Amino acid sequence: MTQEIAPTPDAWRRLYALIAQVKEMAPWEWMFETDVFAVQDPENQEYCFVSVMGNLGEHLSIAVYLGARAVYQLMGFVARVNDGASGEELLEIAHLQASFEDREQLSAQDRDTIKQLGLKFRGKMAWPLLRSYRAGFAPWHLEADEARILTLALEQLLDAAPRFGADEIDFPAERGSFFTRVLGKDGRWLDQIATIPPAEPESIDIFIPRETADAVRRLRRSHNIFEADLFLMPGVVGDRNSRPQMAYIFMVVDKNSGAILSGEPLYVETTFAAMLAEIPKRIVRVCLKMQGVPGEIHVGSERVEWLLSSLSSLMDCKIKRMRRMPALDNARSAMVQFFMR
Repeated sequence: MTQEIAPTPDAWRRLYALIAQVKEMAPWEWMFETDVFAVQDPENQEYCFVSVMGNLGEHLSIAVYLGARAVYQLMGFVARVNDGASGEELLEIAHLQASFEDREQLSAQDRDTIKQLGLKFRGKMAWPLLRSYRAGFAPWHLEADEARILTLALEQLLDAAPRFGADEIDFPAERGSFFTRVLGKDGRWLDQIATIPPAEPESIDIFIPRETADAVRRLRRSHNIFEADLFLMPGVVGDRNSRPQMAYIFMVVDKNSGAILSGEPLYVETTFAAMLAEIPKRIVRVCLKMQGVPGEIHVGSERVEWLLSSLSSLMDCKIKRMRRMPALDNARSAMVQFFMR
C-alpha cells in the first residue's frame, strides 16, 4: 500500500470554500444523478465525471467518478437498479464524494480539520463530509491528489450547473457522448462534446494448476445442489490511521442440508480483480474436499455466474442465477448475527 499524503491546509481551505458555494447554489434543485458531465484533468488528460445527487432532498451530494470505467459502472448500476442491483456495488465504483450530513456522521478527524480551518457549520445536513471510495475498502478520508481532483470538479460544476439549469447548454443523450470541460491552450476552460468509450474490462486472471484441473475432471458428478454468492460483511479491518479494508465472504452452502461448505473471508491484497479470481478456485477446493462435482450451482449475481462459468471446461455442472437461495440466506444471516454480537 502506498503512503497516504494528506492535503495541505491551503488545499483544504480551497476545497471547503467551493463546497460552501455549491451548497448555496443547490444544483440538486434542477439536476438529477443521471445529468453527468465530464472534466478533463489538465495534469494527465484523464477524465472524471461529475454527478449531482439530492433532487429528492434526502441525500445532498456531489459524486466525482474517476475514469471511464467508473462512470460506465455507474450507468450499468442505474440500468439494473430495478433488476437486482445491490447497493454494495456502489462501494466498488472508484469515486469521490462531497456530501452534506449531520454533525454526528463526521469523524473526529473531519471535525478537527474543520476546526483548524476556523470554519463553522450548524444544523441538519449542513456539515461537509468528504470521502474517497475504492473497491474493497471502506470510504476514507481524501488524499492530496484526490482533494485536487475534487476541487477541479467542483470548480467546473459551479460553472456548468447554472448554465445547464438555464438551458444554455445541453448534455448529450447519446451513450458515450459527454458535455466536457477542457482547459484550452490559452488557460481558459472550454465547453466540448467528447466521445468517451467504455474502458477495457479489468482483466481477471483465473489460473487453475494443471494437476488440480486433472483432479477435478476425475471427480464424479453428484445430484447435490450448491448455493453460492459473494457478499460484504459488516465492519472493517485494519489500522485506524490507514484506509480500512472491507471483508467479502464467498459462501458456498449445500442446498439440501444447509451445511456451509466454504465461508472464509476475502480481502483485496493487490487488486479487486485478483480477489475475484479467487472465487473459482474456492469452488474447486470445495469439490475436491467433497470428492464430487455438484449437479447444479445456484448463484445470486451475474458476476458470480460469470466467474464460475470459467470452470465449464473442468466441471460438467449447470450454473443458474436465482433470486432466492433459502439455504444460503439462512447461513448468511447466522454468520452476520455472529459477527455483530
